[in-house]
Amino acid sequence: MKWRNASLRRRLLIWLLIPLLLISSLMLFEVRSNAVHSANQAFDRALLSSALAIADRVVLIGGQIEVDVPYVALEMLTSSAQDRVFYQVSTAQGEFITGYEELPPVPEKLMPLLEEPVFYDAEYNGERVRIGALSRYVASARMATRFHVLVAETTGTRESLSEDILARAAVRQFGLILIAALIVWFGIGQGLKPLARLEEALNRRSPSDLRPILHDVPTEVRHLVGAINHLLKRLENTLSTMQRFTADAAHQLRTPLAALRTQAELGLREKDPEKLHDVMEKLAASTRQTSHLANQLLASARSAPEGLAGRPFVRIDLGEITRAVTGSKVPEALERGIDLGYEGIDGAAPIMGDATLIEELLKNLIHNALTYCPEGSSVTVRLMPEAGNTAFIKLVVEDDGPGIALEHRKHVFERFYRVSDGGEDGCGLGLSIVREIALRHDTRIGLDEPENHSGAIFSVRFRLASDQ
Repeated sequence: MKWRNASLRRRLLIWLLIPLLLISSLMLFEVRSNAVHSANQAFDRALLSSALAIADRVVLIGGQIEVDVPYVALEMLTSSAQDRVFYQVSTAQGEFITGYEELPPVPEKLMPLLEEPVFYDAEYNGERVRIGALSRYVASARMATRFHVLVAETTGTRESLSEDILARAAVRQFGLILIAALIVWFGIGQGLKPLARLEEALNRRSPSDLRPILHDVPTEVRHLVGAINHLLKRLENTLSTMQRFTADAAHQLRTPLAALRTQAELGLREKDPEKLHDVMEKLAASTRQTSHLANQLLASARSAPEGLAGRPFVRIDLGEITRAVTGSKVPEALERGIDLGYEGIDGAAPIMGDATLIEELLKNLIHNALTYCPEGSSVTVRLMPEAGNTAFIKLVVEDDGPGIALEHRKHVFERFYRVSDGGEDGCGLGLSIVREIALRHDTRIGLDEPENHSGAIFSVRFRLASDQ
């Protein structure tokens, strides 16, 4: 979580420094290897010179090898104040002749290479030593024999030289990394300046300022700015819709609430029981109409895209919902003297959607038909596969009422639009709610006229959900 909340500058710096440190570590390892190799080469030459000087003083007298170690060889062996040196002369068979008898012998794997000088690392008296070895022949008038010369030196000076080279390289590497970090830190700061200016400009904006961002920004964040602009546009549209809806709702509620207040005041002043009863009936009717208007306003807000933007769709059975809602509306239809029926499939019709909104859509379509159809009319709810395309299913509400005139058809789905101001108890929100719910389900509401030119047909087309 801390890493996720880290600043962009810190993240970039870390991602740049980590590989730089890894590369520097590999370079230091290479420097150390080269330093050890270089030190060994320099000091191995001194070992070889000492071994050659000793080998030159080996003679064969009376069949016995004798050695007169020269002073110059001893001088070469003791030239280092920090290290100690050792030597050994032996026969090819391993018989000790002179020097330090316990010196580690030449490893078996190097014995075939003794035609040339060889060097190897070993341990002597608890100290690490570097040993140079060579093999030579010594001859007399009667015979010739082979001997080995070993010269060993402790590795203190070599290691000090290698460590000094490594330390110098490490200091240089650390300095370069520090300089690189400062340059990167400064460069990232310069690169992030456009974002800082953008942040400052946004902080200066008022809450109502939803204009798109027009600042010049780096290519890497243009898509982000574009997404923010798209969000601002959607937010502006949502706020504009909500403001219009609030203003319309206030206007629509003002009249019925004023009527309620007037009727209540008349009731308080009325002394005649019969007139008081009439006033109370009107008050009850106004209350029902106001309650219906309030419920429709809530349903409209709930059905709008901005009202349920985060609510996911699930698999629902449109057939079950259609039959249940139609059945629940039968008592209202009987009360109005209207024949309400259902035709269509009896099985399941799975779609992806919101069950509450689909119920609201169908209730409003049926209520609209029952409201505007006279007594003795018939309303039919149909649910059937679309002709010629079984991937879709069609929900239809058809009535044989007065229908909707052509001049009203393009307006009936607008909020608060009413075809007439007669005695119907509608509030002009039902069909706008249906349209919003249809749009939420990526479909449209259709309005057609029956072949006999009597009544209206509302249809909504849904895609069937797959079995997967």
